[in-house]
Amino acid sequence: MRRACRHNGPVNRSEEKPNNRSETAAPGTAAPEPTRGTDFLHLDRRRAPAGGLTDWLTRRLREAVADGRLPVGGRLPSGRTLAAELGVSRGVVTEAYRRLTEDGHLAGDGRRGTVVVAAPVRPPA
Repeated sequence: MRRACRHNGPVNRSEEKPNNRSETAAPGTAAPEPTRGTDFLHLDRRRAPAGGLTDWLTRRLREAVADGRLPVGGRLPSGRTLAAELGVSRGVVTEAYRRLTEDGHLAGDGRRGTVVVAAPVRPPA
């Protein structure tokens, strides 16, 4: 079906096929489940306190750096990606990244994203 544009009429999106990955899978095999970019962080927004999303996210990311889930040199998901996956505003993620950058744990790497540059110092046991 040819997509319509302003020159040949309105687009009827109900007739478009959804992007279905199973159509590209080999016959007889199931399509792989799409993986979420932040699954390894084990972030569950339902556990965040009401009104404290930025503090919660900052704390969770700091813990992930400290325990090695986000190793030094590792890249964090883009702010848009993380915000979409958590169902929070992009401002929450941006502020959490900013706080960790000010603390010296993260650094912006231009268009390549945000990178972990230092892990928090743990007190001796």
